[in-house]
Amino acid sequence: MPFTLCGLDDDESILCTLEAMAKTQGWFFLGTTRLEQCLAWVAEEDIDMFLLDYHMPGSNGLDVLRQIKVIAPALPVLILTIEQQPHVAEELLVAGADDFINKPIHLADFLSRINLHRKLHVSKRNPEKGISREKMRRVLTYLRATEVPAEINEVSMECGMSYATAHRYLDYLVRSGFVISDELPRSGKQGRPTNSYRFRGIASSDLPLD
Repeated sequence: MPFTLCGLDDDESILCTLEAMAKTQGWFFLGTTRLEQCLAWVAEEDIDMFLLDYHMPGSNGLDVLRQIKVIAPALPVLILTIEQQPHVAEELLVAGADDFINKPIHLADFLSRINLHRKLHVSKRNPEKGISREKMRRVLTYLRATEVPAEINEVSMECGMSYATAHRYLDYLVRSGFVISDELPRSGKQGRPTNSYRFRGIASSDLPLD
């Protein structure tokens, strides 16, 4: 069965756009404006990823997200939104959202975020030996929430792990393509360079286009 996306949006033209974009990659798309239908698909169909509109009449994406996560806790959910308020994004992330696709939707951003989370989902299920899914998610959640690149000692402190462990997980995530590492200047000091780390999903311009 081809990779299958499910989408809920009150605007049928958005659903048509999502379906057209999915077809460019040979993906299958199930779209609806009805909450009951989308929840039935989540429960009954082999869905690989869910695209959820945040603003809908009579409901909002946060409520629907929580219902989806009760039915399918591991299902990746990306939020379609024009919302820019940080507290809204934080609530959605805490409730289990994996990322955001901004409206109006552009093909490059759409494909980049979908492909990123396809890789991430596979990696979470099949990480290399010695890599814990829970610790990997902890590091990614922190990097996704912070607005500035973080150094290893910051990740270590915020994620409750040793410096060496934080370094190992960051190295793995860089090699896997989920995190970007930038070398920082040392202001004239000698020795090994310092690196900062940032989640690829922070900005669409940081995402790969292939």
